[in-house]
Amino acid sequence: TAYGWWTDACWDNIIGNKTAVSTLSRFKTNAFSSGCAATIDGLKYHQKDSLVMQMLGPLLHKAKAAIPEDAKLILATTLGEIDLLEKEILEGGGDLSSSNLLCLLEKVYTIANIKDKGMIVSAACASPSAAVAIAAARIRNGLSDCVLLSACDSVTEFVFSGFSSLLALDKKAARPFDKERCGLSLGEGAAFVLIMSGSRARREKREIIGEVAGWGMSDDAHHMTGPCQNSKGMVIAIKKALKSAGTDEDGISFIAAHGTGTAYNDAMEMKAFQTVFKHKKPVYSIKGGTGHTLGAAGLIEMIIAMRSLREKNTPPTINLKQADDDALGWVSSKRCYIGENAPMVLMTNAGFGGINAALVLA
Repeated sequence: TAYGWWTDACWDNIIGNKTAVSTLSRFKTNAFSSGCAATIDGLKYHQKDSLVMQMLGPLLHKAKAAIPEDAKLILATTLGEIDLLEKEILEGGGDLSSSNLLCLLEKVYTIANIKDKGMIVSAACASPSAAVAIAAARIRNGLSDCVLLSACDSVTEFVFSGFSSLLALDKKAARPFDKERCGLSLGEGAAFVLIMSGSRARREKREIIGEVAGWGMSDDAHHMTGPCQNSKGMVIAIKKALKSAGTDEDGISFIAAHGTGTAYNDAMEMKAFQTVFKHKKPVYSIKGGTGHTLGAAGLIEMIIAMRSLREKNTPPTINLKQADDDALGWVSSKRCYIGENAPMVLMTNAGFGGINAALVLA
């Protein structure tokens, strides 16, 4: 992420309430509604290698010795190597196929040195959590016992201009669930996990960082970009996830929210939480720190949520100054000790097209 390489850098900065959102210098932003994003130092724009491959390549290369050749591959992304398409158009090139997501998929399974040519999940900003659900369902149903799940997206002029045209960007760093919130901050990132059956993980003596206990999905069919304000779709996804995990609200210790910082998303999520849970739970969002990493967000957030379970601390909601009225008592600008009682976390994501995804992690 924009915090640096590997999980520790991300966790330490998030738990320390630090934002990685800063002034964007990758391209000119004077025509847009914001000039800030959370970008990764050292990435080279409009070069031979795409931004996402400059992130994913080193990650997978370092880990490939630990990745089984028989793993099923799932790639989650919204726009993949869109900067290659930008480059071809701006330079007047004729080959526009280089940004096809299938090309990125081929690069991933080649670097990871696995036999499976894989599948792509591109479900807007719910892509990675939807991919986790698919991976877990395959394992629970006996179709696979090992899935390599990779997720990535980058900050490009195309992406930035799109969110700017929607008037969805905060001029500074996003402030999820804050009374004065006014938009999201874009970010970029790449992540991967191996999702295995418990029996195989134990047989291979893998380090187990957590369990995907349950999952649920729905679609509002409400609007191209805006979430349904009655939150019924998100409520359905959460209830499915709880049922899939065989638990109820008493089993959930805290909630890792999508929390983009836009007025509509945050209000929709809080309404869903208040509908499902009779008692207030600690809720946080990391997007004020990492930025909204789009097709990587849910996987990064899953890794951080599992770290939170292990550390028995929820991160603060970064940049939160004054919680919105409907979020009072739920969100905090400070970390929250979660104790020993409830063993699981609920994680939510939502995306354009009304897509809702919820995961229960243990």
